[in-house]
Amino acid sequence: MRKLRFLPALLIIIATSWCCRASAAELQVSDLVGVWSSTRSFGPPAVGEEIRVTQTGDQWRAEDAHGFSVRSQQTDTVAFTLAGEGDLRVRFFGPLLVGQWIQPPTASMPYRFATPIRLTRASDGSWRGLIRAIADVQRVDLVIERKEDGTFAGFIRNPEENFGARIGMRTVTVSGNHLTLSGTDAKPLIGTINTAAETIALHLDRFPGDFVFRRSPPAPMHFQYLGAPQLVGDGWKTGSLRDAGIDEQKIGDLILSAAAPATSTRSPYIQSILIARHGKLVLDEYLNGYDRTRPHDVRSAGKSVATLMVGAALADDPTLSPSTPLTTVFPQYVPFASDNALKQRISIGDLMAMSSGLACDDNDDASPGLEDTMQSQTAQPDWYRFTLDLPMVSPPGAKAAYCSAGVNLLGGVVTKASKQWLPDFFFERFALPMQFGQYGMWLTPPPLDTAYMAGGDYFLPRDFLKFGQLFLDHGSWNGHKIIDDAWLQASVTPRSALNAPGDYGYGWHLLTYTVNGQTYQAYNAGGNGGQLLIVVPKLDTAIMITAANYGQFPVWQSFINDLVPKYILPAELPR
Repeated sequence: MRKLRFLPALLIIIATSWCCRASAAELQVSDLVGVWSSTRSFGPPAVGEEIRVTQTGDQWRAEDAHGFSVRSQQTDTVAFTLAGEGDLRVRFFGPLLVGQWIQPPTASMPYRFATPIRLTRASDGSWRGLIRAIADVQRVDLVIERKEDGTFAGFIRNPEENFGARIGMRTVTVSGNHLTLSGTDAKPLIGTINTAAETIALHLDRFPGDFVFRRSPPAPMHFQYLGAPQLVGDGWKTGSLRDAGIDEQKIGDLILSAAAPATSTRSPYIQSILIARHGKLVLDEYLNGYDRTRPHDVRSAGKSVATLMVGAALADDPTLSPSTPLTTVFPQYVPFASDNALKQRISIGDLMAMSSGLACDDNDDASPGLEDTMQSQTAQPDWYRFTLDLPMVSPPGAKAAYCSAGVNLLGGVVTKASKQWLPDFFFERFALPMQFGQYGMWLTPPPLDTAYMAGGDYFLPRDFLKFGQLFLDHGSWNGHKIIDDAWLQASVTPRSALNAPGDYGYGWHLLTYTVNGQTYQAYNAGGNGGQLLIVVPKLDTAIMITAANYGQFPVWQSFINDLVPKYILPAELPR
């Protein structure tokens, strides 16, 4: 992969080998200072398994390594329960046969995902493909450092969920072959030191077994830009920073800043930075255990994709528009609970602008429609019904509140307009023509059993960046029309005020930057932890950042407010 390579500084490291010590009792905390890492996989077990699908008359048969399942064809979609694990839905998209493998929950991913499998016709007439699951991999870094007062502290970082932030900074002590991380607010974490193997075994709650840590190499100190990113067959044309008019030194400073060693649980935890300019990918850099082949949880940045899906679906159904009331979209749920004249006025546009007036404010822990409340309760598993039955707190359009439950209702809009299962619609209208690689769409529980529209899908950063390029190419990707440009412009027209007047459109945050006397209008799709797609039309530039500062809004908001205007916008070279 051609990218900014890490060039370690010339360091002379004097280390004392553990094996030379007389006994583990002589080991000191100072011997453990540094970064220790452990990576474990928790499934799913079906990764890489081959699926074989055959048809005889109206009988369809799907086989995996564990057996087969047979179904009669009754609609355009054939559903199977696999003998191994998970379910499979098979459907033709023109001549292409595609299976949506329903990935079951794992140890740290409690929800199901729909992941597409492109099935290829084999010489025996069957269709075959490999399951490419969203792997449940957990990497944990244990950072041990000496404090100014001579004591030692340690903290945990985790790029998948950042659960180390909940554990916090701990005091580190060593007694015999035991390492203890203790704090005043929780039970201590006790690890076992193996001096012969030079490892530390540590158990973390909610995961079975132990994480076994080994010392990590020192953090990079310098970078060298090696040219255009790699062509990988995903539709991106690539070019160099300089040819795109971008200062390599400023971007090198950006990557060096992002790769700086963590000093606390609140340090920036960036995992990728990508830049596209003038239609070419010119930066494709990955940090903290990620690479371009690994899909990333984009969290609420997926809300912006939801409104793009609405735009594509409404183009197919002239009876629906942003002004259409929800009673028209969801007649099967009428009458709604807590029904009144205000609720009857809620429109599709109100949902997209976060101004429905429903009692679903994710920033208010007491709100009955809080996303966490909806997802954790079991009394109403139909999340559309749960949301539509919420009480009203303000007239539609009068006030904006960050409402994930309301954005999820947009899935019902897309389903009604397209008459398709949401993962199928997304594949046909976006993923297939936009040349997406591996991805996974988070599914709601039965009875809906469809894609959750308010975030949590996994995408390759290079693919998610393509949504930004759609705006710069007026709704097209590599010459293929994906969505009408008029809808894109409507999406970034000010509709409501989440934090400041006119800062939100239809699912897109609206920004203004002033750098070196120049003003830049921008818009972004944003998700918890630092999942950021930022489009700057004046510079013909789209930026993608992924990170793991989950639950740390001030940290990842600084990527928007500080990192982009400090490093990226000033990097434009004089013409």
